[in-house]
Amino acid sequence: MSKNPFILSVIPPAAPFCDRIEEFEQLTSYALAGTNVVLFSPRRFGKTSLVKRVQAKLANKGMLVLYADFFGVTSIDDVAGKIARSVYTFIHRNESLMKKALGVLTTFRPVFKPEQDGSFSLSIELASLNLHGIDLLDKTLEDLGLFMEQTGPDKVHIVFDEFQEITELKEKRIESTLRSHIQFQQSSYFFVGSRRRILLGMFNEKNRPFFQSAQLYELSRLPHNDLVAYLVAQFKTGGKRCSEKNAQTISSISRQHPYYSQKLALNVYAVSGKVVHAKDVTKALEIMIDNETYFYQATLQALAPKQIALLRALAVEPTKSILASQYIRKHNLGSIGGVQSAIKKLRQMDLVEIGAESQYRMVDSIFSIWLQKQ
Repeated sequence: MSKNPFILSVIPPAAPFCDRIEEFEQLTSYALAGTNVVLFSPRRFGKTSLVKRVQAKLANKGMLVLYADFFGVTSIDDVAGKIARSVYTFIHRNESLMKKALGVLTTFRPVFKPEQDGSFSLSIELASLNLHGIDLLDKTLEDLGLFMEQTGPDKVHIVFDEFQEITELKEKRIESTLRSHIQFQQSSYFFVGSRRRILLGMFNEKNRPFFQSAQLYELSRLPHNDLVAYLVAQFKTGGKRCSEKNAQTISSISRQHPYYSQKLALNVYAVSGKVVHAKDVTKALEIMIDNETYFYQATLQALAPKQIALLRALAVEPTKSILASQYIRKHNLGSIGGVQSAIKKLRQMDLVEIGAESQYRMVDSIFSIWLQKQ
């Protein structure tokens, strides 16, 4: 049996990619021009796969590409460490660059641990026990700037993934400290994030350090026709035949969501024979919904009852008139003030969005189906 052609993790640069040709070219152009970009979309829209693909091309052009993921950061020290680690991760096989880095990066040093297969794992440790918090971050960024000057700042591209997570640390000086260094660098930064309202607030609010300092770039859902063609081609690569009609069903159910279209197709491939039938799509959807149940339950546990009630209402009936008395009564949502408070929180968490038809709707189409089944 052929290998399942659908991938749920970050898609390697050389693997087949659905569409995103225009986005790839535009983002590459921004990076080469030294432009800072805010790349945003809902969760699991393929942002990381796309920027990794852009950075692979930049690296082939001789650029130094650094990638730091701020998801789950717990302290300012953690932020500084992730930035330092991004440098060592890219250059650890380049003796010349490593020598330069060790000469100027004074806050953290690399630690290489041999593995059983003969390779080495990379970690970092504090080089100075006297620096912590904002002072550590400031010094790490200062050292990074010196390293970039020696390397050629116009040849460096940096990605800060899930950048909005730094706001969870409740330290107002993080943004201003980062901005104070970045604004004087010629390098291109991509600030990537999935909590859109928080991320965009960092760049759109006048009193914030990053106000209007980067090009805003939204990653949209996949084009339906391109996704259908991709699905048919990938099934064929895996030795199975999927009709255009069944591929359209997969696209429609996932609402052209990159991750869910991949996951639904992966499950369809697993349960089908040489030819994909409609019943296979139905069965695969049931498997996928069951698989996501624990995640959805955990999401609901983090919400207040009124927020859950509004989420259930929108799963059943997206609406333009979320504050209409008829809608509130129909779904037993309580007061207008309660709905206003709930929708603010749900949008902040990126669980609800305003769609193309100005309707309030759930961002996650599969979560919506799951709620309807409860």
